[in-house]
Amino acid sequence: MKKTSRFPARAVWCLSVLVVTAAAWKPTQPAHAENAGPARVVAIGDVHGAFPEFVQILQKMGLINDKLQWSGGTTVFVQTGDVPDRGPATRAALDLLMRLESEAPKQNGKVIPLLGNHEVMNMIGDTRYVSVEDYRSFATDQSEKRQADEWEDYKKFAAQHGHPVDDQARAPWIAAHPIGFFERRDAFGPEGVYGRWLREHDAVAEVNDTLFMHGGLDPKLHFRNIDDLNQHIHSELESFDSTWKSLCRLKAVWPYMTLSEAFHQAKAEWDQSGGNPPDSSDVRKFLTLPTGLLMAENSPFWYRGLALEPEDKLDKDVDKMLARLKVHYLVAAHTVRPKFDIASRFDNRVFLIDTGMLKAYFGGRASALEFKDARVTAYYADADPQVLVGPGAVTAAGGTAGDGPK
Repeated sequence: MKKTSRFPARAVWCLSVLVVTAAAWKPTQPAHAENAGPARVVAIGDVHGAFPEFVQILQKMGLINDKLQWSGGTTVFVQTGDVPDRGPATRAALDLLMRLESEAPKQNGKVIPLLGNHEVMNMIGDTRYVSVEDYRSFATDQSEKRQADEWEDYKKFAAQHGHPVDDQARAPWIAAHPIGFFERRDAFGPEGVYGRWLREHDAVAEVNDTLFMHGGLDPKLHFRNIDDLNQHIHSELESFDSTWKSLCRLKAVWPYMTLSEAFHQAKAEWDQSGGNPPDSSDVRKFLTLPTGLLMAENSPFWYRGLALEPEDKLDKDVDKMLARLKVHYLVAAHTVRPKFDIASRFDNRVFLIDTGMLKAYFGGRASALEFKDARVTAYYADADPQVLVGPGAVTAAGGTAGDGPK
């Protein structure tokens, strides 16, 4: 791998000592340590509320101790998004990740949490994949009163928009807004504890000669560089937040509508006014949200081409893209591997690391990808590690390859 370290402008970091202190790893201290990037980089993919499994793989990689404190030394740990949804423990997993991000620099390490499509979904009100157990983890002793108050507020909103609801609609409404629903929505909002934190993070990170992201990079996506791409995504999030705030203030949408409900409401208002509602600019901007990178299929959050398209279809374009961006590797998650294994594609240039950690939902297992000592190695919670690139790498025929990355 290249010996220089390149980080996005939002996360500039300088290392003066490169020592891996985790007990499971042999120390490494190159002679060129002052100019080298981190000696060890670990990436972990989708968590989806699988807190025990997340802890298990973090401990196996030597990144946390039995007290769940950072023990990874100077390791750079990249989490590629999709911590929330599906599983029951979104809150616990996010709390741990946030704390590790603050602890790692004390050992000259670094934690880089990236945004996945599910982080974005929660920030913009798409709650399709939130479990009842997950909502319950956000509940307080005031949640029942909060639920009752919001029901009354929603009835007023519905009446003002010409579709009043009666008490017969209360039971299905309560089922759609369980205890903890409103607290969770607030927590992912611009002023919420997780919403504020997530909005500070990027979609794509560059460490050494490797790009990390959630879904993948479409070779046909037009952007100048990684900083430009991240900035564009942050701008879209800021635009969404300001538009949503404006629509709520104008009572065009109810503040706790889900994204789909709000789209339906905004579209109805647009149609009824003949395309000229009082808040036309905000409604128009909101209705065009699916065309932007927050929701588009070719965005770094949602793109699956690197995992699913035939390699010969994209091979040349992938090579050109990586050459243009001056990196050697790309790591993505998002698409669960059929055999729950970390895999390489495009001549060991692209690594896919979503192995279905939430076993109760996907049936998979926790895993991690490590870059260290000119090797790229896959680690699993329930199996021996496998060297994918570098000395001792397992070839397709089941042998080993003696040459490191070129």
